[in-house]
This record gives sequence, C-alpha cells and structure tokens, in this order.
Amino acid sequence: MKKMFSMMLALVLSLSFTACDAGLGAKQPSNDGAGNDAPAGSTGNSGSGETTPAPVSGEDVPGFGVSYRSGDPAADLNASVTSTEKITWIVANCTTETNPQATALAAMAEELSTLTNGNFTLDIFYNSELGSEMEAVELCRNNTVQMVTSNVTNMATYQENCGVFALPYLFHSSDDMLEYLATSPIAYDMWEQLEENTGLVTLGFQCGGSRCLSTKGVKTASSPDGLKGIKVRSMDAVVWQDVISALGATPVPVAYTELYTALQTSVVQGQDNPAGNTVDGKFYEVLDTFYETEHCYLISAFYSNSDAWDSLPDDYKSVLLGLFQKYQGNQFQADMTAFTENCYTVMKDAGMTIVSQDELDMDAFYASASEMIDSKYKSNAVYSEIISDVTATFGY
Repeated sequence: MKKMFSMMLALVLSLSFTACDAGLGAKQPSNDGAGNDAPAGSTGNSGSGETTPAPVSGEDVPGFGVSYRSGDPAADLNASVTSTEKITWIVANCTTETNPQATALAAMAEELSTLTNGNFTLDIFYNSELGSEMEAVELCRNNTVQMVTSNVTNMATYQENCGVFALPYLFHSSDDMLEYLATSPIAYDMWEQLEENTGLVTLGFQCGGSRCLSTKGVKTASSPDGLKGIKVRSMDAVVWQDVISALGATPVPVAYTELYTALQTSVVQGQDNPAGNTVDGKFYEVLDTFYETEHCYLISAFYSNSDAWDSLPDDYKSVLLGLFQKYQGNQFQADMTAFTENCYTVMKDAGMTIVSQDELDMDAFYASASEMIDSKYKSNAVYSEIISDVTATFGY
C-alpha cells in the first residue's frame, strides 16, 4: 500500500514547487519593499504576548507535552480512552529509519495503537520517501499527509520571523533554544500565527545537533579570516547565506540532494551540518575536516494539519501529546546523545580530523556573527523583537 501511495504522490510532487533542502532549506525570500528580505506572503510576529503555553512539568525535556494552540487538552498517557473512531494518520519524515527521530516515531506508533485499542494508528514514511521536507510540508498543508517533521527555519517560507532561529550564536545552548521555543510568550504567538498562515498546528520541538562547518582541502578554517574565498554550501534563503558569510566563507546555494556531488566535484569546498547529517548523507566520504563551530542548532518541529488535528477526539490528542513527550522529548534526547557519539566515531574511522573549539578562534567567530546580526538583523523589525527578547530572557 505504501508503494502505491508513493507512486500516486509522485505525480503530485512533480507538479509541485521545486524541492528545497531534504529537511534543511527554505525558499529564496523576496524583498519586502523596505530593504529587508521577506518571504512572499509573510506577516511577521504579532508580538502581543497575551497567551502562554502550559508549563513543561518536572524533568521533562522542553518542547513537548502541549500543542502550541489555545484550548487543547494536556498530555496524558494515563488518559481514559473511550473513543472508538478508526483514524490513520500518514506521517512524512525525512530522516533515515535508524535516526533517533525515526526510531522514536516507530515506538510512538506502536504504543499509540496499543493505548487506543488499534483505533488510532500512524503510517510512517521515512527517508524522504514522500519528497523533501518542504514538499512534505505542502502535502501536510493540503492534508494529503496529516503530520510532518521539518526544520523550524523552513517556516520562514510562510512567516519571515521563523528565520531568526538560523542566526549564528543567537542562543548559547540547545537547552536555551528549546526552552525559548516551548515557553516564550513571543514564540507562542509565532506558532499561533503560523497556524493562521499555513494551517499547521505545532506539536513540539527537538534538537538534532549543532550545525558545524566541515571542509575538504582547507587548512586555514580555524577563523573567519582563514575561510575567506572558500566556497561553502548554503541553503537558498538569504538568512542562511548570511550565516555562511558570517563564518567568513563564500556561500554557494546548493540543494541538499546535490550536496554530495557538489563536494565530490569541488563545486563547494565545505558544508555546515550536524554530525548526524554529515554521517547520514555520507558527506564524510568527500570531506576531511570537521570543525566544532556549533554556530547554530538543527531544531526540528512536528506539525499536524489543523483539520486533521481538529478531527481528533480529545482523548486521542492527550495520548498522542503524552507519547510525544515520552519518546520525541525524553527518549530522543538520550538516544540523540548516543547517536551523535557514534557519528563522531564513523567520521574519525573514515579519516576525518575533528577540530575542537579549543583549537578554533571562537572569539573571532562570535565577533563576526555579532557584527552581521547587528548590521542587518537588529535593524529589521521582524527579527529585532525576538533577538532582544532572547537576550533579555537568558541574560546574554
């Protein structure tokens, strides 16, 4: 059945927009008329701060346990499930089946079926089988699939302020970033606005690792000055090109699906991705050095089609949200640590050199990023409120 479903989607996808990153890109923004780069149709942040999400309890990892909209039930794995409606959700996921996000989804699906007496099930498609993340997002928007995982910054295609989370060194830790995404009133307004713009309900966030620079044939990449003239792959969105420029390199937009060949043929001499993506994409085969710049975090979100979400009985919602907290929050965090450690082993065994932050001129990277943000993004009203709020929230 999955094969038939995939074949039926092929025609839809072939008539769809051009694919962006397999899980990592956004469309090229247009200009908003005020000299700021803005995606067509974006509305920006409401910034009202009038609603706040339910608090994340106990030792739970921030990001899951609530849906990011008002009026939904709380997560509860012990909820009494009385509904008997038969519902199957199609889920699009772009990771390999061995990725912690994918294994957590499989565990969720199994327990969800058990807790609902087989009445609410998930039919999961892994490894970009239904297209790139942006293609899958579009399928979710039209309810062809009911749930999708996507990099948060992809949503800048529909709402410009989501691009702020790509800015280098905006957050000092992934824990801070997850806490902000999950609990900040400003961020909460963003997710409600995003639902208005896209018809997607935000169900939670997780960190897939720190984005780090990796290169081949470059011996001077320990500082921004050492990267001058070095071509490093970027995503299409202007904010991502600015990230690469802030590292000191020359950004060259390349689709994720073409990145391996671009590295192999020296179209680009480097890329920035977490260790997990570097191994999943086998980029370590055509790279020789991995620099722990950790300039930003790969934050994925889970989104549901709003019509599909609204059609769920409350007891199904409570159980699903509880499973998100259990598997995609707490269990994922533990599994991701082990997965990343294994990816480092794979890279080292392949002959890659790992350059730690102690060997990098981190002060120069911080200064270059700060200069870029100050000169371009703090003057952009869409970004400035969030940048200021992050700084004030964590006392940076």
